[in-house]
Amino acid sequence: MTTSAAVLPAYNEATHATGVIEQIEATGLVDHVIVVDDCSTDDTAARVAETGAILLSNDSTRNYGGAIKRGYNHALELGVDYIYRLDADGQHDPGELPRFWKELRQPDCQYVLGDRFGDRSVNQSMPLDRLIGNRVVALATSLRVGNRVNDPPCGYRAMDANYLARIPYEQFSNDFQISVEEILAFDELDAGFEEVPVSCIYENEASTLTYYDGVKFLLPNLRW
Repeated sequence: MTTSAAVLPAYNEATHATGVIEQIEATGLVDHVIVVDDCSTDDTAARVAETGAILLSNDSTRNYGGAIKRGYNHALELGVDYIYRLDADGQHDPGELPRFWKELRQPDCQYVLGDRFGDRSVNQSMPLDRLIGNRVVALATSLRVGNRVNDPPCGYRAMDANYLARIPYEQFSNDFQISVEEILAFDELDAGFEEVPVSCIYENEASTLTYYDGVKFLLPNLRW
């Protein structure tokens, strides 16, 4: 019997975290939900503590990548077979987890990336600056690995835990470019790679990503 964990980095997600956790648990696919609270200034930790999720609270800010790495460490310590990663802000639909599970069950697949562009409506819902930046990063990453990668920055993904344990993820960035570094590292292991279409919900909230963050997504492709 296989076991799995979902890793959710969280910063000031008191409004969304509980609902996301409940939806993940409702799928019946995840044995452990791990929320890494990165020094939130709202009630994120308190809300998560009221659920059945595992709460890891950072003593100091580790940023997005650092929170993910801590979550990965704990998931591997639990000895799970599969690890899902999604954000705690409600932009990823936990109801789509079965799409990732279905691919990971195939013997020749060890890494599954969400593709928000599988739904053409994302071209209207995604902010224009983010859309353009995403296409540039997708082109650079595709050229780097020699295969088409539609949505490298997408935070919704899943992986074989044994393969994750073999890559130097602790050396990855504590910033958003960890998402691209992760793809390149799995590619170096010749891991089977698949993409699944996912929806993405953009509410009336300002993005925390800057133009500089967009440029940093390109850096792993230049120095890997």
